[in-house]
Amino acid sequence: MVRRNAALVLGGYGPHAVVPLAEALDDEHPLVRQGAVYALAAIRPRSPAVLDLLTAAVKDEDAAVQQAAVSATDQYLAVVAEMMVPRDGWKFKLDPNRVGKDAGWFKLDLDDSGWDDIGIEKAWGHFGYDYIGTAWYRRTITLPDNPGGTNALIRFGGVDECAWVWVNGEYAGEHDIGPSGWDKPFRLDVTGLLKWGQDNQITVCAMNTAMAGGIWQPITIFATGPAD
Repeated sequence: MVRRNAALVLGGYGPHAVVPLAEALDDEHPLVRQGAVYALAAIRPRSPAVLDLLTAAVKDEDAAVQQAAVSATDQYLAVVAEMMVPRDGWKFKLDPNRVGKDAGWFKLDLDDSGWDDIGIEKAWGHFGYDYIGTAWYRRTITLPDNPGGTNALIRFGGVDECAWVWVNGEYAGEHDIGPSGWDKPFRLDVTGLLKWGQDNQITVCAMNTAMAGGIWQPITIFATGPAD
């Protein structure tokens, strides 16, 4: 608690506090890391260096730190535009032996025409899959021209319970905090992966260990820029 409170106080010291707060983000205790996130979000003037630290903290292993970082970056970035990813038109394949990654099921040029058809925003059980394990989703979407954002984010409202994401064949990141992650929103920075004004291929590997599974909440793409 002493380290956490010290981190929180540092937020009032402006840019001079960035280096010690970056070190606090590596603290062994999640309460300290969470305090560092809050303090970084309070630093003025805003800077790209702080945003980079907050973005990295979104991938923290602790769910509370993740959520603090998501909220902090929400305040740090201004949303220029947001686009819902269609719920229908997805391709789907079960992967009980977890061979999909080695087989390259995320590759841009993979022929998924033989995969099943499915939707999102409902668990895969709703579509007739009484299944516990790993499965893959794929879909190609067309994005408009860049609406003026400097960054791009993809937000998942909920994947039960873990997810690994690829965009245009490139690994974008993961949400892997175990069973407790089933109802936790998460987002990934895909600034260098999305192609504005073109087709974009999204692949999600989802894994559940009990009950329902899959992408059961909406997916949203955001174009963002620095907040005032």
